[in-house]
Amino acid sequence: MTDRTHLPTKRTFLVRLSDEADPSGGRYCGRVEHLQSGQTMRFQSEGNFKEFFSAILLERIKHEQSEQIGEET
Repeated sequence: MTDRTHLPTKRTFLVRLSDEADPSGGRYCGRVEHLQSGQTMRFQSEGNFKEFFSAILLERIKHEQSEQIGEET
């Protein structure tokens, strides 16, 4: 079976979970890095982790949209 899902490198993240992380207990803590920008954050909860992803992805989407608008003019 061929995977037809495109996985762009600009959306690549490195996640490192600390020794204290316990997914079975709902405890997520560690460090996440957006590889293209180099932005990093330490997180202490699943919510912090998701906030980082959302902020980076929304920023990238806005940037891409502004580039497209610039190309059209």
